[in-house]
Amino acid sequence: GAMQLYSVDRNVSQPIEGHAAAFVPFKMEGNKSNSNIFAFSVRNQTGGKLHIIEVGAPSEGNSNFAKKTADVFFPPEAPNDFPVAMQASKEHGLIYMITKYGYIHLYDIESGKCIYMNRISGDTIFVTAPHEASNGIIGVNRKGQVLSVSIDEENIVPYITTTLKDPELALKVSVRCNLAGAEELFVRRFNMLFGQGQYSEAAKVAASAPKGILRTPQTIQRFQQCPSQAGQASPLLQYFSILLETSQLNKAESLELARPVLQQGRNQLLEKWLVEGKLECSEELGDLIKAHDSTLALSVYLRANIPNKVIICFAETNQFQKIVLYAKKVSYTPDYIFLLRNVMRGNIDN
Repeated sequence: GAMQLYSVDRNVSQPIEGHAAAFVPFKMEGNKSNSNIFAFSVRNQTGGKLHIIEVGAPSEGNSNFAKKTADVFFPPEAPNDFPVAMQASKEHGLIYMITKYGYIHLYDIESGKCIYMNRISGDTIFVTAPHEASNGIIGVNRKGQVLSVSIDEENIVPYITTTLKDPELALKVSVRCNLAGAEELFVRRFNMLFGQGQYSEAAKVAASAPKGILRTPQTIQRFQQCPSQAGQASPLLQYFSILLETSQLNKAESLELARPVLQQGRNQLLEKWLVEGKLECSEELGDLIKAHDSTLALSVYLRANIPNKVIICFAETNQFQKIVLYAKKVSYTPDYIFLLRNVMRGNIDN
């Protein structure tokens, strides 16, 4: 097998010994953007190999993707088998490789580890393509059969944990694909790091755990009860900082972050996070902010769609002309008598 890798930017080509190859954008943990990954496989007299490399210069702020080389197993009953097709799933970070004798191999891009291998066809699969509906691979064999292979999202993480006995890989796949099945592993690691006082690392585990399984009021309470170290941010603020880097805070998190920020008079931070969509707006958050800043509370009520509180804020901030317009827009009928009494009580001069 022979192929050429051509660089458009550099206008050069490189001959490569290989039978099947694929390009895929892949985002490594901690990187800001995707890496351009090139995977190719070959079988020669020394055996089968899969090579996974990054092509081109890494994007600014990205770490280099370390080259991975993995052995490709070919069963003794298939001495002349070799790779004939390869497709990669950018959604799952996996490589699907098919051989002439109809075997499929599934590899993890980040580690280069083989996750699964099986025979899916007794005839040669001569053409393949990505199957976008399942983020897998689709192919046609010589008999005209159309074959599709994809991962079972509900079972791949438990399979890696129990069958492959690779909890580290299970955690990485679970985080990368936001898949359930590794809850116990995440809880165990979080508790271990927390117990060792590695609050920042524990916060990263809680932030990356799929389906938000560790992002609970109980976790917030544990960070609140941790002693602060001199010259360092409190464990609670470390936790929230890590969450803010990667996602939107949920309702409970937004409330608990707002309390100390408001006490410090740093309302501009809340305004910044609101604009960036980092906080989950709720009536409770608006009520908490309103005691310090009615205009900022108005922004929260608007985003949370709390019409009665929006109209009260309009009145208290003397934006009377907006009340009727807003009420019509959201099909809400205010209690104008109650509203007028409140305004007169709080603003007699006007």
